[in-house]
Amino acid sequence: MTSRKMFRMSSWVAGIAASMLCLASYAKDANRIPIRITIPVPVINFYPLYVAADKGFFSEEGYEVEIISTSGDGPDIDALISGSVQFTVSTPNRLFTSYEQGKPLLAAMNLGNRVALECFVNKEIADKRGIGKDTPIEKTVLAMKGETVAGTRPGAFTYLLLLSYAKRFGLEPQKDIKIIGIGGPGAMLPAVENNRIAMGCIGSPTPELADSRGKALVVTKNMSGDDPEFDNFLYEVLYVMPEYAKAHPDTVKGVVQALRKALAYIHATPSKEQLPLLRARFSGLSDELLVAALDANRPTYPTTGVITQEAVEKAEKFLFDTGVINTKIPWNAVSTNAYNSQ
Repeated sequence: MTSRKMFRMSSWVAGIAASMLCLASYAKDANRIPIRITIPVPVINFYPLYVAADKGFFSEEGYEVEIISTSGDGPDIDALISGSVQFTVSTPNRLFTSYEQGKPLLAAMNLGNRVALECFVNKEIADKRGIGKDTPIEKTVLAMKGETVAGTRPGAFTYLLLLSYAKRFGLEPQKDIKIIGIGGPGAMLPAVENNRIAMGCIGSPTPELADSRGKALVVTKNMSGDDPEFDNFLYEVLYVMPEYAKAHPDTVKGVVQALRKALAYIHATPSKEQLPLLRARFSGLSDELLVAALDANRPTYPTTGVITQEAVEKAEKFLFDTGVINTKIPWNAVSTNAYNSQ
């Protein structure tokens, strides 16, 4: 056989092999189970979910995941209840209110063990009221008397945080301090900077961005654990419908396992090495700001996602004190670690 014929044959064999590899890859992709997961807003609180998707951890478990933002908590859980999505990652409000209404949901994992929200104040107002970055939160909140402050939407956790602050420090909501919903990062940031509202509360990277632009300053330190009421707190929940979890236990376990891998990656990998992931999800921000935001948020991400009784009971107390729920609810009636293998 001539060398030319041998070359043609080897090329043909190589082509067949490559085609077989492509077909195998396609078959593997085709066999992945499609999963839809809602989140309230695209903030760094939900970074473990992005990491699980972008690092291929969901794919490793056999899932093709679509992440959908609903511009505030409420619609995200509604999508879960309606059956249009299989999971939601959100704040714990509906975990308790739905149980109280006789329509229980299930927390299968804890993805945020502190209240990962910070509040930022318009710089001119802060200067006039004598507020600085190290001013105690009580003094800051009392200085907001007569002002309008905002979360993302009425009933959202950002809104409830402001309601909690007002009640804790003796202000009557909507009389001494006006609390409104103003929308996500794109609406809240210019509203604070242009003095349409005095203070806004939301997750990273919006507070850090506001601070860096010089027209506002961050006045809380919740993510660093400064407020004991918001530390070891069930803040970010992987929700699933109990009926779905019972019918698809392996799927729930697979999603939890992918998220555990993401948590391990976040804690083990220096922030600068995570910049490609951060840039892909949070465009338009400097590398310095992205690293600072991840460094600030990292302490809020648990290492294993295990749900503790203390964390659930702190979240329950917060919602009880703000008038969201009216009854005490057993922690294991709304949460489980059964799908989180150790």
